[in-house]
Amino acid sequence: MNQYFDFSKKQLQVLAGMSIFLLLVSGYHFVRANASPTESTLELPVLLGEQAHYTGLFVLDPNTAPADSLELLPGIGPTLADRIVAYRQHHRFEQEIDITNVKGIGPRLYERLKPYLKVHRL
Repeated sequence: MNQYFDFSKKQLQVLAGMSIFLLLVSGYHFVRANASPTESTLELPVLLGEQAHYTGLFVLDPNTAPADSLELLPGIGPTLADRIVAYRQHHRFEQEIDITNVKGIGPRLYERLKPYLKVHRL
């Protein structure tokens, strides 16, 4: 490359570093864009702990997921996770949209959460 352009060794190092950074950022955005579960996501039951039951890839049942797992959902922090756990002690989530009954979870946040929720019906 140096025979066509008159780059110093330092300039080549900076160019290589910028290229690696660009590749990493592009890879991150590609994975983020394609990582959300869809309707055709294969459901694989996974048991973690004694009560936590998960299905699919990054899909939680709000009736059984522990608070620390709920915190992994987009827009859910420790406070909302605790509210979900407190709500389900007295009410069962019959459908995914029932999570909007929890104070602090409105329609916009529900749209972000919807791909990650799956309520198991009894």
